Amino acid sequence: MKLTDREKDFLSRVKVGARLRLADRDEDKVRQRMRRLGFAEVVMNPRRWVLTEAGRQALEEPTP
Repeated sequence: MKLTDREKDFLSRVKVGARLRLADRDEDKVRQRMRRLGFAEVVMNPRRWVLTEAGRQALEEPTP
């Protein structure tokens, strides 16, 4: 699957636990798309985004 630069940035930030961008409307669309595709999910206690195995694989795919 072809990911945009913002999607790759979001997944890589989640992977290393870095601070996410400000959740404006465009960023929220990126986050929700990654959630719907199963690449990332929100877990509770403490509330945070985590990368799924599918997300790791999508992030590691070589770009043509």
